Amino acid sequence: MEKLVVIDGNFWLFSCYYATAAMGNLMVNKDGIPTNAVYGFANRLESLLKQDPEYLVVAFDAKGKTFRSELLEEYKGTRKPTPDELICQFSMVREFLDAHHIPYIEKEGYEGDDIIGTISKKAASQGMEVAIYTNDKDMMQLINPLVKQYKKPQKTNDYEIVSEESFVEKYNLKPDQMRDLLGLMGDSADNIPGIPGIGEKTALKLLNQYGTIENLKEHMSELKGKMGEKVRENIELGLLSKKIATILTDAPIELDLAVWKYQKQDYNNDLAAFYRRYDMNSLLKRMSISNETKPVKPLEYQIVDTLPTIKKDSALVVGVYDTNYHKSPILGFGIYNDQEAYYISLEKAIQDQGFKQFIEDENIKKYGYDIKKCINACRWHGLTIKGYSFDLQLASYILNPSLKDELKIVCDYYQYFYLQFDEEIFGKGAKKHVPEESILSKHYVLQAKAIYELKDEAINRLKKDQQYDLYENVEMPVAFILADMEYQGTKMDQGVLKELGDTFKTQIDQLEKEIYLLAHKEFNIASPKQLGEVLFEELGLPNGKKTKTGYSTSVDVLNKLRNVHPIIDKVLNYRTISKLYSTYIVGLQEQIFIDGKTHTIYNQALTQTGRLSSTDPNLQNIPVKTEEGKLIRKAFVPEYDYLISFDYSQIELRVLAHLANVTSLIQAFNENKDIHRHTASVVFGVSEDEVTSTMRRNAKAVNFGIIYGMSDYGLAEQLGVTVKEAKSFIEKYFEKYAEIKEYMNKSIAFGKENGYVSTVLNRKRYIPEINEKNYMRQEFGKRLAMNSPIQGSAADIIKLAMIKVDQLLKENHMKSKMILQVHDELIFDVYEDELEQMMKLVQTGMESAYQMTVELKAEGTYAKNWYELK
Repeated sequence: MEKLVVIDGNFWLFSCYYATAAMGNLMVNKDGIPTNAVYGFANRLESLLKQDPEYLVVAFDAKGKTFRSELLEEYKGTRKPTPDELICQFSMVREFLDAHHIPYIEKEGYEGDDIIGTISKKAASQGMEVAIYTNDKDMMQLINPLVKQYKKPQKTNDYEIVSEESFVEKYNLKPDQMRDLLGLMGDSADNIPGIPGIGEKTALKLLNQYGTIENLKEHMSELKGKMGEKVRENIELGLLSKKIATILTDAPIELDLAVWKYQKQDYNNDLAAFYRRYDMNSLLKRMSISNETKPVKPLEYQIVDTLPTIKKDSALVVGVYDTNYHKSPILGFGIYNDQEAYYISLEKAIQDQGFKQFIEDENIKKYGYDIKKCINACRWHGLTIKGYSFDLQLASYILNPSLKDELKIVCDYYQYFYLQFDEEIFGKGAKKHVPEESILSKHYVLQAKAIYELKDEAINRLKKDQQYDLYENVEMPVAFILADMEYQGTKMDQGVLKELGDTFKTQIDQLEKEIYLLAHKEFNIASPKQLGEVLFEELGLPNGKKTKTGYSTSVDVLNKLRNVHPIIDKVLNYRTISKLYSTYIVGLQEQIFIDGKTHTIYNQALTQTGRLSSTDPNLQNIPVKTEEGKLIRKAFVPEYDYLISFDYSQIELRVLAHLANVTSLIQAFNENKDIHRHTASVVFGVSEDEVTSTMRRNAKAVNFGIIYGMSDYGLAEQLGVTVKEAKSFIEKYFEKYAEIKEYMNKSIAFGKENGYVSTVLNRKRYIPEINEKNYMRQEFGKRLAMNSPIQGSAADIIKLAMIKVDQLLKENHMKSKMILQVHDELIFDVYEDELEQMMKLVQTGMESAYQMTVELKAEGTYAKNWYELK
C-alpha cells in the first residue's frame, strides 16, 4: 500500500525553536542570523528521511486571517508574539525545503491544518496510508483506519503513533469526536474557549452519553445542577468552539503525487550550499559521509622508504595530525601527479635525501591545501618546502568565502566526491587515533590527487570571476609572509606575566571577599544561576528576568543595575579580572614555546570580508579597552632591540570617502584635517574652530556608525540622546554628504541585482539575505551590502601593505622582521641599527600600498614592549 507522509511545518518549526531557545541556546551562523529552529527542523527531517518515504509534503500556515479569525476575534489571541529570532527563520525553512527538493504547500485563507485535513482525506479515499507528523490535539479528528498521527515526545527520538484503535482506547470516542471534545473543553493553545467550567473529564462523560454537541443541545434540559446551567448558558459558545476546532477537508488543494514523490539523491549540491551558508556543518558532514560515490577507478600508488626522482609538477600533502601545526606531529606525505603517486612516512622522509631534494627544488612546482600549514609544520621538523605555487584552500576561499575549511567539503563544492573526512579516518575526541599505514597512506595520496585534479578548475573559475589577480598577487604572497611571521613568533617576558598573574589573583581574592560581604554569604560568583539567586531573590534587586535556567546576569542586565547596589560593580570587576587571568595570564603562559615565544596561527581563509583572524593564541584580541587589560601587552617584548608599530589612520573612513567619491571628505583627509571635527563643522554648519567636544563626539559616532549601518536607535543609545535627535543627526549627515547616501543606495541595488558586493580588489561577498522577503534578514543583507565593500577593501589594503613592506625589507636587506598583524596595524621586531631606516620603510610601504583618491596615512612608533607602543 502506498504511503504519504504529511508534516505539520508550523508545529515542527515552532517546537524546534522553543526546544533550544528556552535553554538559552539560540544557535546563530557566523553572520549572527538565528538558525536553531531550522537546524532542529532539518535534523528531524533527515531522521525521517532515513525511512525512505514514498511520498512527502510539508504544510504551512499562510499569512493573513482565516475563517476562524472571523468567527472568533480572540482566536489564538493568547499566544505570545512570535519572537523576531523565529520570524526570520520562516523564510529560511522554506529555503531549506527548496534546497532539499522537498515540496511544501501554503494557501492564503487556510491554515496548515486544513491543508493536511484535505490531503489526508483525498489520499485515504484513494486507498493510501497517511502519516501526519504533529503533536497538535486537533489533528486527531483526522485519524481513521488509513490515517495515523505521529507525535514527537520531548525526551526521545521515537514517535508515538496514534491510530484509530489507540485513540478509542484512550478516549472511548471516535476520532471525529475530537472536534466535540475541543468544543466542550476548549483549547488554551489556540484560545478556543469551549464551555466555561467544563474540563476534559466532564467533556468525555457528556460525549460518551450524547455523542455530539448538537445532540447534547437537544437534551441539555436533562442535565442537572451547576453543570447543566453551564451547558445551557454556553451551548452556543460550545458549538462555535467546535466549528473553530473543525479541520476543513475540502480546501482547494489537489493531490500532486508526482511532485510529492520522494526522490532520494546521493548528493544534493543545493542543500550543501544551504548548509554552508548557514554554518550547519554537522549536517553538511553527515550528508557527505552518507554519499556513497566512489572513485571511478582504483587508486594506484606506492608506499616508499626512499622517494624516486620526481621531475613533474606534483601535489604535495603534508599529513599534519593536530590542528596546531606548530606543535603537531607529521604522520607522512602524499605525493601525486598524473604519472606517479607515492606515500612516505615522516620517519623515512627525514632520512631520505631524494625526498629533501624534491621538496627543496623550487623548479618543481607543488600544489597544496593550506600551504602555510604545510610549510611551517615541516619547518618544525627540520624540513624546508620550496616551490609551492598553488593553494586549493585560498583559491576556493576567494570563490566562496562561506566554505567550511576542510578539504573534503571544499572538494564536494567542486562536486568531487572521492575523499573522506579526516574524522572518518582518525576518529575524534577521546577516540582519535592514528590508523594503520595502509589506510593513512591512501587517505593522503587521495587528497593529493584531488588537489592535483581540481587545480585547473579552480584557476579557471577564478579567471572567469575576474578574481585570479586577487588570488595570485595578494592571497598567495600573503600566505608566505604569514608563514614567516608565525614561525618567527613573538618574544614573551614570562616574568611580567607571572607578576601580573600574582597581582590579578590578589585582586580576585579581594573582590571575592567584598562580594561575599555584600551578599551576606559565600557562593560561586562565576555561576550565573547562583549569582542570579543572590541578586534578584536574596538582595531583591529589580527587573530580574527568570528563564528555565535561572535569572539572566548578562553584562547588559548588570550594567543597568550599577547604581542600584554596590555589589554590581564588584561583580563586573571580578568578571573582568578573572577573564584576564584565565584567558591571558594562564592562557598565554601555556602557549609559550621552548624558544620563549608564542607562535600564533593566522586564519587566512575564515572571514567573509577577507580580514585575518588569529588563534592559539589569538594575538589580535589582546585587551586594550581597560588599563588592566593593556598591562598584558607589557609581556610582549622584542627578540632584538625594539618593537615598532604602524597602523593606518582611519582606513575605513578613507575607503568610504574614496568609494563614495565624497569631495569634501577627500579634501579634508588630504589636507590632514581632524576628520571628526571637519564632519561636525559640515553637519552643524559652524566653523571648525567653533566645534565643541560634544559636536565632535557626535560626529565621530555617526562617522563610524555609518560604516556599520547603524540605525537611528543604535546611534541614540550610543550617544545617550532621543531616537528623534539621532534620526535628525543622520538625516543632516546624509544631506551634507549626499555622495555617501547615494553610494549606500547603489551598493544595496548592486547587491540585490547580483547577489554579492565586492571590494576594490574584486573580493566578493555573497549576500542572498538582501533579496529575502523577511524584513529582518533583508535589512541585515542591506547592512552587509553597505559595510562589506568598505571593511573588505580595508582588509585588502592591509594585505597589499604587508606585501609592499615585505618587498622593501628584502630589497634593503633588513634583518628586522614583521611579526604581527592586528587588523590595521603591523608590528615589527627591529634591530637598533635598523630602527631609523625601518621607520621610513614601513611608513613608505604602507602609504604607497594602494592608490586611492584619498591618501593613505600610516602612523608609527617604537618602544621596548607592546604596551608602550602608543
